[in-house]
Amino acid sequence: MRFYNSMQKNMSFADVVASIKYFIKANPDCHYRIAVGTDSQVKGGFTCFATGIHVHRIGQGAWCCVTKVVENKRYKNISEKISRETLMTYELVYKLNEELMEALYDFSANYKNFDCKLEAHIDIGIKGETRTLIREMVSYFEGIGIDAKIKPDSFVASSYANRYSKKFKVG
Repeated sequence: MRFYNSMQKNMSFADVVASIKYFIKANPDCHYRIAVGTDSQVKGGFTCFATGIHVHRIGQGAWCCVTKVVENKRYKNISEKISRETLMTYELVYKLNEELMEALYDFSANYKNFDCKLEAHIDIGIKGETRTLIREMVSYFEGIGIDAKIKPDSFVASSYANRYSKKFKVG
């Protein structure tokens, strides 16, 4: 899995973790929100999944990146597609939580104002056909103690990742 943003290309997961730590270390006496979300687009017989990571220094900017996976499968069933998006988000949130836990604890112990919340952004909401999936998808994250946000609060999935999921070539 390779990540990129407007300034950095071909980042490994280790590079992403190092960039997040560097971003926080630049101003550790702040409040942070790290959010992960996935969106997908179907084109022909392919589905492109884009997963975004957004690190927001509340009131003072953000650092973000995205990774894309194109599957040779056309997801026709909305439940299956949303489940796949949610699983991709879950896997990345879980890995980030594991890799960042010690560093975030150290920042918390050393900086009085430091606060960091990890969130999962799911591309579902109370309007439309995805509303029936809310309880099931949110429960994935409750089990590991991660806040799950749905539309209109799930901007990493519904806006950031959405922008990148639309940009892919078939074949």
